[in-house]
Amino acid sequence: MGKNFYDIAPSGTTLREGSYLNVQRSLIYRGEYADFTPFLGIPQKELEDQLKASKAEEQKIYDQLKEAIKAWDEHGAQTLLLQKAIEYLKVPEVKHTSNEWKQQKDDSWEISNLVYKMTFNIVKSGDEWKLSWELSYTAPGLSVGYWEYTRSPRQRIEYEGSKKYKTMEGAQRYIQSKFDQYADHFEVLSPRVPKEAKPLFSVNGQLLQGYALMRQAKREGVTLEDLIAQLEASFPAEAPQAEETLSASPAISNPEAPAAPEAAPPPSVLPVEPQAEAQEQPQPKTVQPGRKKRPLHKKRLAMAR
Repeated sequence: MGKNFYDIAPSGTTLREGSYLNVQRSLIYRGEYADFTPFLGIPQKELEDQLKASKAEEQKIYDQLKEAIKAWDEHGAQTLLLQKAIEYLKVPEVKHTSNEWKQQKDDSWEISNLVYKMTFNIVKSGDEWKLSWELSYTAPGLSVGYWEYTRSPRQRIEYEGSKKYKTMEGAQRYIQSKFDQYADHFEVLSPRVPKEAKPLFSVNGQLLQGYALMRQAKREGVTLEDLIAQLEASFPAEAPQAEETLSASPAISNPEAPAAPEAAPPPSVLPVEPQAEAQEQPQPKTVQPGRKKRPLHKKRLAMAR
């Protein structure tokens, strides 16, 4: 059997279920292996009719391929949806401390729930105590896929590292003040998620089960009349110049009138060192971390040994 007068170009077909389908074929003519003998005794008009018929058969095959590709579109999309749904359902619930302070293996302390986590650590360093603390999202959505460091939103909300104090009590008072600031984040097991943090709690574009977004307050429309009224209230009409002159003239014309006392200078505001600021705060009541307590409130203590 002789060699074919054509080769199939190196392309082939590729299928990635639920993602990619490629069908590509092309022919390369090899004239040295061609045989025109069967066509020598056939009129040219008949050969042109055969050519037209052959092209028509190609078109039929091509139409069948397009129908098959449409069928793949449907089944491939279903495959894709099932893959994404399974990834969504496989995401495990984040580990948390159920809104209780608990000491970790590295001696740091943590309080966490399904949305927020606060940690701190106080270590002795020479004659000082160093405090590091952080407030972050638990972010279960990070467990699926790659999340760039510079991508927004960030998992970390607030962080301070290596704050120095002369006493352990000073460091404890400071971390207590920070916890009081964010205590409302740890009152329920699953607080509502801020809208801007939704991607951290979503997988494949869907908010995970057990989470809800914060409700957005509706803004009332402001009319032109409202704006004019606000401007008039901000800039009241000034008294006539003549009245100002009359009211001011007695004070100017009476040399024996007592001079008005000078205004006291404003009090100076000096920068306060973190230690001093922490020591001025009242001593909080001691609460042993890690014990079962009543539901958290804003003044709940965050203590460390």
